[in-house]
Amino acid sequence: MDNTVVFILSANYSGSTWLALLLGSHSQAFYVGELNKMFHELPMPCRWCEERGVACPIFHDVAAVKARHIHELVLQRTGKKVVVDNSKTVSWSKKILGANQFRRKYVHLLRDPRAIAYSLQMRERPIDLDDWLNKNNEIREFLRDNQLEHFLLTYNDLAENTDAALAELCSWLGIVYEPSQKEYWNFAHHGPGRNGATAAFLENYVPSDNQFYAETKRTQFHDLRWKENLNPSTCDMIVNAPKMKIFLQEFALKFSETGLARFK
Repeated sequence: MDNTVVFILSANYSGSTWLALLLGSHSQAFYVGELNKMFHELPMPCRWCEERGVACPIFHDVAAVKARHIHELVLQRTGKKVVVDNSKTVSWSKKILGANQFRRKYVHLLRDPRAIAYSLQMRERPIDLDDWLNKNNEIREFLRDNQLEHFLLTYNDLAENTDAALAELCSWLGIVYEPSQKEYWNFAHHGPGRNGATAAFLENYVPSDNQFYAETKRTQFHDLRWKENLNPSTCDMIVNAPKMKIFLQEFALKFSETGLARFK
């Protein structure tokens, strides 16, 4: 099998970290988190090693590495066949397009915009439907225009049929699904970025919605908080927006009671 880097592309709050951790817990794979954050003006450290007060064996010298070479370095240092990068953004993926030392694959992760709206509502941030549409259209155009090998996955696919979704993804990546991947908190995960998903293995990190993640810590769950807590008028606005209907039709998706569902 060729060495492969899989890039997870999505809008914010779509579950990209959770998906990356599930894939990165395979015995032949390695999770690197939101790797682009190590190349920001104020670089973010490896959270696993930061919490333990040790130098990261993978990223200790990242400041001396060029962005386009970082994935190759990770493959060399870990000996793994697959690196899972959930930096999410098209701009980061474009920086790696010229790298030819490994095979590149892309997962376009789509989560119900009602769930995204709830995440923004909870954080008292403005709800911008156009932002969600624009980011996902940008991802689609990037993949299409560059003829990149990609896999369309919905958050519902993963949450409602985890074993089947992971088995299909692993097969696409050239590895055999291991059920132990689901318990990602049992593995060490090096990389920047932290949120509710990483709270399962970062003992000293308290996410903003800590009560929810404390109750669901180290369990498999489907986050449906938006159903009870999203402002009904916001929900109606999203579901009935003409441009949203067009967007979902182009992806052969529809709204269901629990999120985005595929047409059968």
